[in-house]
Amino acid sequence: MIETRILTEILQATEKWDDWGSLGLIDDDEPCGVHVAVMVEPFLGYILKGRKTIESRFSKPLIAPHQRIAEGDVVLLKAGPVRASFRASSVEFLELDDTERARLARDSSDAICADEAFWQARENKQYATLIGISEVRHLTPIRISKNDRRRWLVLREAAHDSRQLSLL
Repeated sequence: MIETRILTEILQATEKWDDWGSLGLIDDDEPCGVHVAVMVEPFLGYILKGRKTIESRFSKPLIAPHQRIAEGDVVLLKAGPVRASFRASSVEFLELDDTERARLARDSSDAICADEAFWQARENKQYATLIGISEVRHLTPIRISKNDRRRWLVLREAAHDSRQLSLL
């Protein structure tokens, strides 16, 4: 399974580099969830500069991270190599209709860094996941064995989550 291989690569990085080790990914009492988010510019830059305070993911089918991420989880940001991370300070799962989409555009555009074209591209989406961004960290870049088209990977779900996957 690709997620197991990638999680092993990530955990090896925590042993090799101090910045990775300080993420707290290895906690025997209650390990946090670990995710990989594939990012594009300008959104990665907005996160690193502190301008973007909510990461949003929209989908038509129910796919990760919807109902798969929890507050306190670590999200690794991949643009080429994995080069940064943040901790989820809040999580909100939404079913979208025109009214909810309009509310999001009105109330969250600044935090998401979304313009009119952003919202138009998501007109047909049925689900949204909003993730509060905190504890942003630049990391020593590492390449991981991800070569599929998924934009989000769940490497490990939080220990307190009843749907936890045992990947170690």
